[in-house]
Amino acid sequence: MTAPTVRPGVRLQNMTLSMILLFLLQTPAPKPEVRVPELERLMHQSINLHRRVNDREPLDWDETLAGLARAHSEDMAKRGYFKHVNPEGQTPMQRLQEAGYDKCRMVGENIHQNNLYSREITIGKKKTYDWNSMEIITTTTVKAWMDSEGHRQTILEMNYTQEGIGVALAPDDKVYITQIVCGEN
Repeated sequence: MTAPTVRPGVRLQNMTLSMILLFLLQTPAPKPEVRVPELERLMHQSINLHRRVNDREPLDWDETLAGLARAHSEDMAKRGYFKHVNPEGQTPMQRLQEAGYDKCRMVGENIHQNNLYSREITIGKKKTYDWNSMEIITTTTVKAWMDSEGHRQTILEMNYTQEGIGVALAPDDKVYITQIVCGEN
């Protein structure tokens, strides 16, 4: 039996392909640009899509609520906690009242901690990441909320009429998301 012969051009193509793959594995993908206001609006649109599918009226965007939600996300990212009640003991309703926001009789809040990447890969001493796009962050966040009975109830509550969503990026690539919803009834 004779060994198969490999034409020189095929061997060169295989070597070139191997070198390209090696280069790609050693070259980390750049960290994605996350435009926080756009990410917040993407989440708002996704939530309203879920509301429509479930025969609910869409929520109006409230910039003041978004600012308060963003402030809570930034606080959690800065001080390293993940709770509805801040370290001073303030609930979502108390934070709104302290800010002078008095349009709501009913207030609900969802929080979620996501990540800018889904996987970290270490090759030798080099790290690379599978970065998440804003669309993936939106999809995974809203899916997590919709898969949780309590969060789902908050999103689909018929008496809520407006919302604000606030996002903060932490130095460790965690993404903190707060949704505040409210209604007058």
